[in-house]
This record gives sequence, C-alpha cells and structure tokens, in this order.
Amino acid sequence: MKQLNWMAALLLIPSLAFAQQSSDPAADGAVLNESPIGYASVQEAFDALSADENARQSFYQGWTIFNQKVDGKYIIWSFTPENHPVHPSAVRREVIGKDGQIYIGMGVMCHSSRFDCDQLVEQFKEINRNLKRRLSGQAGS
Repeated sequence: MKQLNWMAALLLIPSLAFAQQSSDPAADGAVLNESPIGYASVQEAFDALSADENARQSFYQGWTIFNQKVDGKYIIWSFTPENHPVHPSAVRREVIGKDGQIYIGMGVMCHSSRFDCDQLVEQFKEINRNLKRRLSGQAGS
C-alpha cells in the first residue's frame, strides 16, 4: 500500500520543480556518457515513449513528462521544451524503494555547453532531493 502512495505522488510531483538551479558538475547519481538514457538519441527516446501504451504523458511549463512503471521501478522522463537553452535534452530518473529507503538514479542526455548541461543536472539533483523528502515522508505515513 505504501508503494501505491508514493507512486501516486510520482504522478503528481513532476510538476514540482523545473525552477531551481545551482552549479556543480554531475555527481549524486547523475550520468553524462554514451546513452545514459538507454536510447541513442533524445528523439529516439521521445518516440519510443510516445508509442508506449504504459507511459503516461503530461506537460508542465513546456516540458514533456512521461511516467512509467517497469519491472517494479518507477521511471520519470523529462524532455526539454524547444525554447530551453539545452534543447534537445532528456532526463531519465528511476525511483526505487528498497529497505524503507528511496533511491533515485538519473541519466541525462544533454546537447549544449558543459556549463548549461551542468546547470540542468544540478536543477534535477535539487528536484530529486525534494522528491525523496516528499516520498520518504509519505512512506512513513
């Protein structure tokens, strides 16, 4: 039952946070390498999710968000709007509950300067911290 509560929160929370930025290079679960999102390109990922009946699509301030449940894992995809400085870019976050803890793994495919991509990563690291706090609070309820 607790798992269902935080899944419900995941579907509501993606709209939380596209407003915060800081500046520290990738760490804390952020990955910037070849195919960190499991697809060869941002467009390939977007097309696959658009065709996936199990991926729930929503929009927030121009961002396209997909939520999935795959093999007991909750995956949140965020795609930049066309007018975003790092467009086209995608962030894939995998939320896992294990032993009463919430873990969020993150992969980023970013097409911009290192500085701008680092800003994007930091923004999502803050979103992840907020998400973990909210989900941990619900898990204890």
